[in-house]
Amino acid sequence: MQEPQTELDVTVNGVRHHGRPVPGDMSLVHFLHEDLGLTGTRIGCSIGECRACTVAVRTGPGLPAMTRQACMTSMRHVRGWEVTTVEGLAVNGELHPVQQALLDRDAFQCGYCAAGFAVAGSVVAERAHTAREEGDPLGRDELDDMIATVLGPHVCRCTGYDRYGDAVRAAADGPRTLAAAPGAAQGTDAVPEAPPVTVRTGGRGSAAARPLTPGEAEHLGYTPLFDDPSLELIRLLRDGAEIEHSLLVQYLYAAFSVKVPRFLALAGWPSHRYGGRPLHLMGVAIEEMTHLDIVNSLLAALGAAPHLGRQQFPYEQDIYPFDFTLEPLSLHSLAKYVYVEASPQAVDPEQQQTPEDRAFVTRLYEVLGSGPSPAPRPNQVGSLYRKVSRVLDLLRVREPDRLDYPAWTARLDLLREEGESEHFALFRALFEGTHPTLLGGRDVWNPESPDHPVVPLRLGTGLPPSGEPVPDRAVPVLRHLSNLHYWAVCMLLDRSYRRGGRFHNAARRHMTGPMRALGTALARAGEGVPFDAFVAGYAPGRGDAENLELCRGMLRQIVLEQERCARHLPSDYAHTCAPETLWELSDG
Repeated sequence: MQEPQTELDVTVNGVRHHGRPVPGDMSLVHFLHEDLGLTGTRIGCSIGECRACTVAVRTGPGLPAMTRQACMTSMRHVRGWEVTTVEGLAVNGELHPVQQALLDRDAFQCGYCAAGFAVAGSVVAERAHTAREEGDPLGRDELDDMIATVLGPHVCRCTGYDRYGDAVRAAADGPRTLAAAPGAAQGTDAVPEAPPVTVRTGGRGSAAARPLTPGEAEHLGYTPLFDDPSLELIRLLRDGAEIEHSLLVQYLYAAFSVKVPRFLALAGWPSHRYGGRPLHLMGVAIEEMTHLDIVNSLLAALGAAPHLGRQQFPYEQDIYPFDFTLEPLSLHSLAKYVYVEASPQAVDPEQQQTPEDRAFVTRLYEVLGSGPSPAPRPNQVGSLYRKVSRVLDLLRVREPDRLDYPAWTARLDLLREEGESEHFALFRALFEGTHPTLLGGRDVWNPESPDHPVVPLRLGTGLPPSGEPVPDRAVPVLRHLSNLHYWAVCMLLDRSYRRGGRFHNAARRHMTGPMRALGTALARAGEGVPFDAFVAGYAPGRGDAENLELCRGMLRQIVLEQERCARHLPSDYAHTCAPETLWELSDG
């Protein structure tokens, strides 16, 4: 299922496109292909690893151009962006110096990846030219490091990477082209970045509290903690953020417990595409990341800080009628996932109409340990969002101009629908053994069965005792590095919520790249990713500049650690991920 429509406002190759809706979860590369007919940006892996789809973007006026993977960038995140594709590099029929250098040096053979290299190279060249014009030219080592960081993650199967690097170096050393810098073609309308949230402090009855009327209380259907709908919304949304974060981590932990390579399709490693009905555990985890995004974006729209905290037992105690902790995939954990994601009707024994559904619900409660009668109280995560929607209705009555209420209602409805329909269907199929990856297996949820799809995992901390170093052994090193990547994901998400989604694809890249590799390697040793909470929080700085620098510090620590423990890292570990993210953060 795709997210509701978002209002288009993006400049591509100097032409502004705005004033019409597009699917919020549509990828930028598909928008370029299907809406604009710009097919020079290639679709390769579609999971952010090959970089064939690289485009240059400015996420705000006056900011330097950056590279982005268009396959991992959703249209809801590009509002106000300026995008340059390979079609926009040449001006008046004259190739960009990077394009010409690629031709002069025969840098490519089949050419499929060349567009991504050319666009990335143009960004490097612009940085070098700007530094020279400002009287602070890049040194040879600095330029080589930048080329390695920006071009290093690109995948080419035909030719040597040296020729690409040589071509970009030559263009960077040469004169600036007559072409405008990426995204700044003549005639482009200035597109401002999304304005900062304005928190209203007066004119809302701040001198005297306004109690709920009997009609308002009846509409809510529960007794709120606060009469002020803004405070009540923030309270509920922070609970929702903790729930979505906890589910994201739980589903990732379950995905890492799947036996590979036999059950790769169940884990979701080969095909963790963005959007669409999730068919595997990584797909569900990615959708939980989207749900976390919706909740935190609404917090930001209300003038509240994003919330990346995580608890095993959220404040809303009616959400979980059982212990819910990190554990490998099993029949028991699947019963919990089914119950948490279901609508109340889907697990109500009195509302089942077919023998199959009645047998399913009976078995569900048997596994949960309660029996079908009396059943655990109906909970479901959706119940929290029904409260959120009703409080949002109340805020709309009191402050009709404060938010785009129809858009937020649609996003909350989507969040609830994806859980109660898509996630429920996936987990029920796994619980009943009817998922395509389990068909043909015998007694699949019996740990003694040869067809059991799960590796038993031990859950331990990745934090060494205070004042002691991380032991130079594979398991402690992999635990520690997976923690660092997890903390980096949370810090990137916090910054992204405050900056219109600017760093979402970087956060997802760490999750589906290095964290996936580390989780799989730990599982081979019977260990789980610890997912320890970072005690300092994910925005520990005094202000925005300090938080940016602390996020960079976390990424630099990852670079240091992966160099220090290189011999312990799995072969599919993405060494370039952290340097690439540092590069993306260089636009401030």
